[in-house]
Amino acid sequence: MMISSYYKFHLITFVASINTMRFCLEVWGTDYNKIKETCILAEKLGYYGFYYGEALAHIDLDCWTVISSLIALTNKIKLGPIITYLYPQYRSIALLAKQAVTFQEISDGRLEFRTGAGATPQYAVQWWHPYGIDYPKEFVRISMLREGIEVLKALWNQYDKDSNAPSSTHSSIFYDGKFYRINGASPFELNTGPRFTKTKIPITISAKKSLMLYLAVKFADIWEASYLTPQEFEVLNFEFERINQEMVKGANKTNVHPDTIRSGTSKSIELDVIIADSESELEYKKKLFNMERGPASYSQILKRGLIGTPEKVATRVKEYADKGINQFLLAFQDPFDLGALEVFADAVKGI
Repeated sequence: MMISSYYKFHLITFVASINTMRFCLEVWGTDYNKIKETCILAEKLGYYGFYYGEALAHIDLDCWTVISSLIALTNKIKLGPIITYLYPQYRSIALLAKQAVTFQEISDGRLEFRTGAGATPQYAVQWWHPYGIDYPKEFVRISMLREGIEVLKALWNQYDKDSNAPSSTHSSIFYDGKFYRINGASPFELNTGPRFTKTKIPITISAKKSLMLYLAVKFADIWEASYLTPQEFEVLNFEFERINQEMVKGANKTNVHPDTIRSGTSKSIELDVIIADSESELEYKKKLFNMERGPASYSQILKRGLIGTPEKVATRVKEYADKGINQFLLAFQDPFDLGALEVFADAVKGI
């Protein structure tokens, strides 16, 4: 794929402005003591974020209860869901908005609000159907996501200057969408005193396909892609930047105000991790992963993961950073392998 000199310059400029790398943990499971212990250690080791899975099924506890309980046990690490779902049949968007601002207040601004359109039906239906929740088709989920984010930003008083945004008169919000409706609600504030949210709630959007990339360009403070090689991310990143430029240049045609286009959006990658101090231990972990996940998943992680001794992993991290990544969401083979968390933290110091 040939890349124009314009986009080469644009990417070089962006890479030169990357901040210090941020490393975040993706954790799941139902052993609360392990979850708590891992979060506390992650903060001590300097990890930037600790994100827990959301699922009604038996694989996880309730996400927002768990991450709320971690606020008092930590001081600076960011907390949030791996992904929180904006499906009307699943939860009230207004209640979620209030949960988020309450979390932001109690945690002193440490919430990372992470969302996306969800996985393919072939994978995801099994987690929703048993609980009587329909799992919509992709284009419907994307429409739900767009409306949901617009409503959330209005209730958080984080408006975009977009003619499609909810209308507001004397602090009352009105929104009449296909999936969500707000009939004159006020943004969430305390009755007296300062704003309920001490700082803006940052939004992370997971996106790889074109329609989702448009949403990420428009709404995301952090854009996240999943399970790509550095070269694959480079190609997708050019598409992200192309869409960004298209929305800026065609603002009137696309009905988007130029002020809403974000420049310098942080860019994150979700990756599996297998790391060990020795080659023999590494081979054992790789065999274990192969048995647990199967040959197909194992083959993919070898191509699209952080696999190796500390030196090899650090080199791989630098390859991603050179392509424009400044945040990593890490899914360790065993999310509660505290030794591996320490080895990784030591390996990436100074990057």
